[in-house]
Amino acid sequence: AVVSTQSTGGLEGFTGNWDDLGQLLQQENFLVFVNGGKKPTPRQIFIFERAVLFSKPAPPKKPLQSRKMSISPSPKYSYKCHYPLSQLGLTRFVQDDTNSVQFQLSVFKKDQRNACESFIIQSASTAVRDRWVERIESLLFSQFTILKSRAASNIL
Repeated sequence: AVVSTQSTGGLEGFTGNWDDLGQLLQQENFLVFVNGGKKPTPRQIFIFERAVLFSKPAPPKKPLQSRKMSISPSPKYSYKCHYPLSQLGLTRFVQDDTNSVQFQLSVFKKDQRNACESFIIQSASTAVRDRWVERIESLLFSQFTILKSRAASNIL
């Protein structure tokens, strides 16, 4: 699965192996509250078959000028972090979200005992939130099914 910078909207700074993430499935701009913080930060979030990747929008660059037309540069994003789906938990509804535009991702870190990072993700609309929640639920359920079948075959 080859992921180009064009399909990731000009994502810069990711030094990992794109193949480890799987195919790019969705990307969207969100406001993200980290660990119960009160001030959201804008993030472009990419969801892949095996991971969720967070990036920060880079400041806009001035359009390139040519004699005949103005060419706007493609959006650029700076890589922040990514998490394998195997470490994610999903909460469909967030308490006190009166507009139903938020969902929560919890990251359970294997390298630290009982460590958990929480992201409240606020979308532009309920439709966007629902589309993302359904995709993540589907991926998590598929992953659970695969792991369950592997465990069952190891028992027999």
